Amino acid sequence: MLAYTSRRIVYVIPIVLSVALVCFLLVHITPGDPLVAVLPADASQELAAQLRAAYGFDRPLPVQFGLWLWRAIHGDLGNSIATGRPVLSEVMRAVGNTVMLAIAAAMIGFTLGLLFGLIAGYFRDTWVDKVATSIAIAGVSLPHYWLGMVLVIIFSVQLNWLPAVAPGPAAPAPGRGTGSTCATWCCRRSPPR
Repeated sequence: MLAYTSRRIVYVIPIVLSVALVCFLLVHITPGDPLVAVLPADASQELAAQLRAAYGFDRPLPVQFGLWLWRAIHGDLGNSIATGRPVLSEVMRAVGNTVMLAIAAAMIGFTLGLLFGLIAGYFRDTWVDKVATSIAIAGVSLPHYWLGMVLVIIFSVQLNWLPAVAPGPAAPAPGRGTGSTCATWCCRRSPPR
C-alpha cells in the first residue's frame, strides 16, 4: 500500500507541472498586452518598459515560467495587474464563500441522494421508483454552470424573488446575494462528472 501511494504521489508531480505550464502559456498566448490594463492611455514608452521590467515580461518565457513557478511554490503569487493587491489575498477572500457553498451543496446533495435512494428502494420496481431514479439521474446529468444560470434567471430576473448578486464584504444589506447563493447550492448539489 505504501509503494502504491508513493507511486501515485510521484505521478502527481509531472501532472502539476504540466498543468502549471499550460496555464502559464495560455496567459502568454492570448492576444494583446496584459499591461494595457495597468498603463494609462497616454503612457510613454519608458513607463511601459519600466512596467515590463517590474513584472518580468522583458525576460524570455522559460525564465519567466521558472521564476513564476519558484515564487508560486513558496506562496508568492505576485500582485494582481487589475487591482494591484497580492493575488494570494485576493484568492483567500473567496475561500470563505467557497467553503460555505461547498458544505451547503454537499449537505443538499447527501440529503437529496438519501431521500431519492430511500424512495426508489422502498417502492422498488414501481412507477415511483422510476420517477425517483429519473430525477436523480437528471440531477447528476445537468451541467452545473447551465443550471446555475437558469436558476438565477428564473428566481432573480423573471420572478424577482431573490437578488442576483454574489455575497461579499461590500454587501450593503443583510441577505444580499441570497439568489446566487441559493442557485449555487442547488446546482452544486450533485457530484461532478
